[in-house]
Amino acid sequence: MRFQAVRIDTPSEWARRASNWARRPHTLALVPAVSLLAYFWGGELWLVASVVALQSVWLIVATRDDRRPSEPRRAPCRPVPRETVEATLNEGSGGALTSAALLLRLDDFDTLTAHHGELFIGALAEALTLRLGQGLRTQDAYCVLSDAKFAIALAPLRGTAVETVLAVAQRLQADLAKPFRYSGVTVWPSVSVGICLNPATARAAGLGMIEAAERAARIALNSGPGGVHSFSATDTAAPSAPALRAELRRALDNGEICAFFQPQVELASGAVSGMETLARWLHPERGLIPPAEFLPLIEAEGLSTRLAERMLRDGLATLNRLDAQGLVVPNVAVNLSAPELGNPQLADTIAWELDRHDLAPERLVLEIVETVVTHTDDDVLVKNVARLAALGCGIDLDDFGTGHASIANIRRFAVSRVKIDRSFVTHMHRDPDQRRMVAAILSMTGELGLQCVAEGIEAPEEASLLAKMGCEHGQGFGIARPMPATDLARWLRTQAAIRAGTGAAAIAEGERG
Repeated sequence: MRFQAVRIDTPSEWARRASNWARRPHTLALVPAVSLLAYFWGGELWLVASVVALQSVWLIVATRDDRRPSEPRRAPCRPVPRETVEATLNEGSGGALTSAALLLRLDDFDTLTAHHGELFIGALAEALTLRLGQGLRTQDAYCVLSDAKFAIALAPLRGTAVETVLAVAQRLQADLAKPFRYSGVTVWPSVSVGICLNPATARAAGLGMIEAAERAARIALNSGPGGVHSFSATDTAAPSAPALRAELRRALDNGEICAFFQPQVELASGAVSGMETLARWLHPERGLIPPAEFLPLIEAEGLSTRLAERMLRDGLATLNRLDAQGLVVPNVAVNLSAPELGNPQLADTIAWELDRHDLAPERLVLEIVETVVTHTDDDVLVKNVARLAALGCGIDLDDFGTGHASIANIRRFAVSRVKIDRSFVTHMHRDPDQRRMVAAILSMTGELGLQCVAEGIEAPEEASLLAKMGCEHGQGFGIARPMPATDLARWLRTQAAIRAGTGAAAIAEGERG
């Protein structure tokens, strides 16, 4: 014989059920119904009073909030000295508990400082520090390093998993990526994150966990803004500046420092409209060295002219090879800084290189940063740009909106296109202030008869909005990342097949050809 337990509700359980039933929205409709019933019944005074009292209790029960009061918001985690962060990491360096080191570095620190000044970057660093403190747990520790970098020690946990640390890193990136407004300027900061999970791996490379995480953050930046990288045994310590200086000339001569190419497209049609050369150092032992590490040394060693010559030759040679393969790229853009533009032989050298590679002058675009146009009084520089424009080369004004170039200077330098700086393009589909700034630039350039190239496009919504607003060209990671010349032909064939709707068969045929 089977017996089934019978549940007997206690009085408190009956009260809880009655309270829950009374809170249902439809039961409140019975309140006026009971009032009307008592009115039409015409009962004694005691009956009416009882009904009113019953309704009062009913309403109190229905509207009562039994939820516990919300806990007060915890105080943000405060930055501590670096020694405290290292001590937290050492606590988790052995045994069952393990810790993890994270290093967050602000992308485009130098550019933001140059464009907006020390006060702006100081206010931004302070805001990021506060956001980071609100995003970390009280048992975590973090410190502020130079150049808007932050070292973090996650509190020791039992078996820290890679997935858990990656989730923390991505959450912190999202917290720090919210828009920052200061003195009428809005930026959408992004940070690259380096992670070190294993202190033994860091020690084997002669590094502490923070130094290893910093090395990983530099590697993360190679993949673009907002990258994440975890330090491993293959990530050797970053080379010192003296070691890099000793190798720069050799790297320029033997082709280790070479041009990568970032395609530019017509935003309305998606057709390739050009490509920009970007310097990259492919070290035989250390791998890809970030431009931020070697470009300042190039300038300090007085090698900017040699680098520009390498970019020019690589760009024209690649354009010539693409023509031979039947892959049409209208032009290649090469960046020229003030030292190159001040070379009296520049125009003659470029004319000779164009002739040597059998290319028309209009196939070459020369990019000049807006700060050069704004501040120069060098007659040689002005004459060089005028000669190159007369030769037929295109002149692009780079980083527009950051150097306060006047309309007179735009005309003076025969600018044919303006490149809208990525700081205005980033998140413009979400930020009305960004859209208004871009609209103002497009309106002005349209009145001057100039075309625009939007830099730093990372989202399809940005490209679509720019096209609707009348921006002719665009480039950015959302379109294509910089790539070596060997990968460029494959990318062009793929894009041509996609636009033609011929699919993978056409791509495979192009590869065989």
